[in-house]
Amino acid sequence: MSRLVLLSGVAAVAFAAGAAPALAQSKSKFDVTIGGDAYFEAGVTGQDRDSGLRSSEFRNRLRLVITPIAKADNGLEYGGRIRTVTDANRNLVSDRAYIFANGSFGTVSAGQQNGLSDEYAIIAPSDWGTGGVDGDMQAFLGGTGGNLPGTAGNLRTLISGNNASRLTYLTPKFSGFQFGATYQPNSDSQNTDVNRRKTAAPNGLQTGAYNDIFEVGGNYAGAFGDVTLGASLYYSGGTAKSSSTSTATFENLSSTMAGLSVGYGGFKVGGSYAWSGKSGYAKRSNTPTAISREGQNVWTVGGQYTTGAVTLGASYLGAQDAGSLTVAGKNSFQQYVVGAKYVIAPGFSVGGEYNYFKLNSDVAANKDKGNVVLFTTNLAF
Repeated sequence: MSRLVLLSGVAAVAFAAGAAPALAQSKSKFDVTIGGDAYFEAGVTGQDRDSGLRSSEFRNRLRLVITPIAKADNGLEYGGRIRTVTDANRNLVSDRAYIFANGSFGTVSAGQQNGLSDEYAIIAPSDWGTGGVDGDMQAFLGGTGGNLPGTAGNLRTLISGNNASRLTYLTPKFSGFQFGATYQPNSDSQNTDVNRRKTAAPNGLQTGAYNDIFEVGGNYAGAFGDVTLGASLYYSGGTAKSSSTSTATFENLSSTMAGLSVGYGGFKVGGSYAWSGKSGYAKRSNTPTAISREGQNVWTVGGQYTTGAVTLGASYLGAQDAGSLTVAGKNSFQQYVVGAKYVIAPGFSVGGEYNYFKLNSDVAANKDKGNVVLFTTNLAF
């Protein structure tokens, strides 16, 4: 509760400081901008665990971003944003829906949005192919995709990527630095949903459900002659929900993520490391069968080179967690990817990538390795 009061107080003061003089001076006219992006992907997969699976498939997505925005005479900028996206079930859903205000105090936003590190943290350069180690390869792995370490899909702080109802504050940028804080009462609640439950159904002996989640951190971006430097550091915490189906309780969320990048000319190299320890694991005090306690972590490293309309890149991802908590050992995943992008015209590009992956698991039946080749066409407007 204290975190909510503190962050809500900061937001209220920021809004009041910037908005109060604007009440009598603001203009009612909103400018509405519409943008978005789309892709079409073709993938070919060869893997050991491919029983009942074909090797090739297509995939596509289109997103629309609608932003109404107005500006008061005193400089206060305010508005809202919604991002709608087509999903796998032929539905049109939103993964961003929030209001915001920008001023000399910084930026305050409230509503459905992702965590700070998911939005701003640095990982291995990925502006090529389908996104390097942050791309779409895992979608083509069939059942193996569900056996990967949870950190393979959470490259920043754990669960920062889940879009939920959050309150976020960003400071103004100064000397290349920008800091922020975000708070959400519930990890699995968004838009008009009201979820006051202190318990949730776990996934076996692990949970991804938390209360009172907060994230703090910041970024740095600067240039020293022809060399550019970027750095980021974030921490996320929260209280794990107890099981709604048993007496099990779980370790609280505690996740740290750091990233670094260096650029020179058309070259850029960088990487990241995230450590989430035992976050979400069943506690042994009341679940004695949860014997495996291997920590959760993920790291990325890579580089890219851009010349004219062409970008070439290569990167690596290594992720691990405890796998099955009832079996001694761990779950580890490795991904190597090389690829390219070619910009045909502004907002229109094509690309491709080759991925090699290997999954080692404490459950023998889950082990897998293979190759995935992806081709993509992208539109951004």
